Amino acid sequence: MDHRPRRRQRALRTTAAAACLALIAAGCGSHKSSTTGAGSTAGSGKIKIGVALTYNNTAFWAAYINYQTQYASQDGVQLIGPLLAQADASLQNQQIEELVNQGAQAIIVNPETATSLGPAISYAAAHNVQLVSVDTIVGVGHVYMVVRASNTLYGQDACAYIAGKVTSGYVLDLEGDLSSSNGADRSNAFEGCMAQNDPGVKVLKDPTNWTEATAVSDAQNAVNAYGSQLKAIYAQWSSPDTGVIPLLQSKGYGKVGAANHVILISDDGVPFEMCDIQNGSLDAAQSQPANLYAQYALQYAIDAAKGVKHNVGDPGGGAPTLQNVTYNGDTNLADPIVAPFVTATQQTLTVQSPVDNLPGSLQSTAVTDSTLWGNVYGAAHGGVCANS
Repeated sequence: MDHRPRRRQRALRTTAAAACLALIAAGCGSHKSSTTGAGSTAGSGKIKIGVALTYNNTAFWAAYINYQTQYASQDGVQLIGPLLAQADASLQNQQIEELVNQGAQAIIVNPETATSLGPAISYAAAHNVQLVSVDTIVGVGHVYMVVRASNTLYGQDACAYIAGKVTSGYVLDLEGDLSSSNGADRSNAFEGCMAQNDPGVKVLKDPTNWTEATAVSDAQNAVNAYGSQLKAIYAQWSSPDTGVIPLLQSKGYGKVGAANHVILISDDGVPFEMCDIQNGSLDAAQSQPANLYAQYALQYAIDAAKGVKHNVGDPGGGAPTLQNVTYNGDTNLADPIVAPFVTATQQTLTVQSPVDNLPGSLQSTAVTDSTLWGNVYGAAHGGVCANS
């Protein structure tokens, strides 16, 4: 099963419409209707694109919906939905059938799992409608495109940061769900990179199945067992931060820059991570880019509706080139987006032995960058520290 990280962010307290207006006012309109590797709607009539998502009750998915609504308006696209499955795979399959019956020419879907869309894919294909999967790999049939950040890059970026600062002791990897492609990719890349580039460090591998309480408990156990020999923690999603940061602070390990600081890195790019990086309680965070997901998912859905053909090696939108991704025996074309790695100030990070043919160096993005989706969303909701 291929669950996305369950982003347990604060519940939304404003309507989607108000948030969208706030986001637009905050300047999120950097979208271009024609992108490298994706088609343009210039000169075309209204294209109907269906949207089927699992959730809308987190900052990430609320931001995604707002960006997609704005981009659809700019591109002259009629959106049908989003329909929300609320973690019910059977319901999601039914909803995709509904979107096909309502005239959707292509459908953007955030699958409940990587292997749950079989009936929907078959139904859509029978009606000449193709699906674009966003945030999740697909291993149960053919989709037009997978729009998903490179999760192997997530793991290597965390490794590059830690390996440049730590040469001995212990590093805790709070792994996600290892049966999911997201969790497996992050874990394999991080642990493989650390073994090759920082062999003097012992990596503690703790699978959490994306359960926040498990992650915080594992961090507590590691702190108690290894004390000052624990040099860093890589949390593969953002929710554990809310428990791990107070834990490190209570032990005197919390402040970035202090001699006994335990490095803490997480993934998501939510507003409270931007706040925590700014105030020195979090070293870095991979920003899973809601804006780029929305932009390229929509563009590839437009291409699918128009019958545009893409191939491996073509220029990507969020990645240098389009690539095949394989899961559960199925191979689909993907645009593996290069997501920003956010630090307090811009840095150049390198590894001597990169994994999975990834580049060996990266330039991080300063947390002050106002275009980061977490900063845009935070600015529209009282600031990134409003609910931290």
